[in-house]
This record gives sequence, C-alpha cells and structure tokens, in this order.
Amino acid sequence: MSQISKVSPRALVAALRRANRLPDDLVPRFEELERRATEAINEVRRLSPQVAALEARLEDLREALGTPGTGALSVEDADTARGILDEVHAEHARVRARISAAVVFEERLRVLEAKAGVDSTTGRDLPPAG
Repeated sequence: MSQISKVSPRALVAALRRANRLPDDLVPRFEELERRATEAINEVRRLSPQVAALEARLEDLREALGTPGTGALSVEDADTARGILDEVHAEHARVRARISAAVVFEERLRVLEAKAGVDSTTGRDLPPAG
C-alpha cells in the first residue's frame, strides 16, 4: 500500500490548501527581502568608492610613516597621522563588516529565490524543472 493511500482525504485536502496558499504567503516576504537586498546592494555600491579612498589614504599614511629620516613629518605630525591611521583602520573594519553582511544577505536572498523558483537576476518565475 502506498504512502498516499494511508493519508486521509481530509488531511490531503488540508495539505493541498496549504500548498496552494504558500506562494501567496511568500510574495510579501520576498518583496520585503528584495527591497532590503536592493538597499544593501545600493549601500555596498555607495561604500565601495569610500573604501577605495580610505585604502589609498591608508597606504599614503603608511608610506609617510614608514620612511624615517625623510623629514616629511614632524614628531607631532607623525603622532597625528598615527591617530588618523588608527581611525581609518577602525572605519575600514566597520565598512568591511557592512559589506560582508550585505554579501551574506544577498546570498540568503538568492537561495530563497531559487527555492521559490524565482530568477534572482530578473525577479521572474523560473520555468518548472523537468
């Protein structure tokens, strides 16, 4: 006897109703996830040039601090530069953490879209497998 014949008709109807309702229940959730993913992508795009600028500044400061005897910086200026460098390091770490969180969020959204049968690039339904 198959597994289906062991299921009561009432339970089968209830399961079919839940399955039929499932896509409607998921639409608002996916719309919210898509909105949040778009915001995260925009934030990453906005932060990327800032990260690049910070990295360039960081390298310039590192070079200036790493060449003793050139007279480029006084002791006071070097102390100030080290303080700025520490701030840049801290901000750089925060930006990297935000970007990492956005990447994780995008991957989670991609997996959910794949499970729901939605093309993550276009947002359109994928053709049925098979």
